[in-house]
Amino acid sequence: MLVVFSGGSGVGKNTVIAQLLKSGNFILMPTYTTRGKRDGESEGNPYCYLSDEEFARKIEEGDFYEYQKVHNHYYGTSKTLLKNALASGKTLLKDIDVIGTQNLLKTVSAHVKMLTVFLKVDSPEILRERLKGRGETEIDLRLQRYGLEQQYAAEYDYIINNVSLALTLNVLNKIFEHEKSGLRLSSANAGEICKEKVLEYAKRLKAGEKLSPVQVAVTETGLSIVNGRHRYLASLAAECRIAKEIVSGERAPLPDQTEWKRAVTEFGKNS
Repeated sequence: MLVVFSGGSGVGKNTVIAQLLKSGNFILMPTYTTRGKRDGESEGNPYCYLSDEEFARKIEEGDFYEYQKVHNHYYGTSKTLLKNALASGKTLLKDIDVIGTQNLLKTVSAHVKMLTVFLKVDSPEILRERLKGRGETEIDLRLQRYGLEQQYAAEYDYIINNVSLALTLNVLNKIFEHEKSGLRLSSANAGEICKEKVLEYAKRLKAGEKLSPVQVAVTETGLSIVNGRHRYLASLAAECRIAKEIVSGERAPLPDQTEWKRAVTEFGKNS
């Protein structure tokens, strides 16, 4: 599985990835870049560093699944590096911008299971302070993309407000456990499922519309839907991605998986 992290500069993507790597269950999927090394970075951690000429040569050779110019520097996902990383058999972690993620989903997701995670904070002011703290010299340039990046949040599988490294790591471990289980999300809300509502949402998803994220809480038993049960079911029926935003909520029991599957089959035929 390839886990992609996106979010604004300073949101903490590389810090989160570095902590996950310490468990030994993951490996880094490096990105090629033309930007220079920062303090503490080395070749392959977290990037492979190329000159502009070397990057252009790799473009000509067709070695990139996708590449983008971000903050005046090029970043690209190498076919060769991905193939080598997959051979490890471990879960791959990758930091990539919002446009690159969409391009990667179009070119790679048919061959590799992808999980996309968008890390956010409550305001650009928080990012500014974090960028100052790491000694960034191009703060205004990096914050110019803040609005664009937020617009793409709903394109991701999960949205996490990275206010605390410890909390974010706990959330991510619960997400990984859930994704590996293959089970549906549980729901904190009981009651009848409105077939008409599910079918309408499924129709909109198939037409390419992005619906509001489903709100999901992390509980002792796993992940539980707090709001958006019908939208979630519609995404299953339509076989379309829908964002799950992590929020606080109450504990919910594991749902009847047979009932979920029956509903998905029934609604999927009519969506």
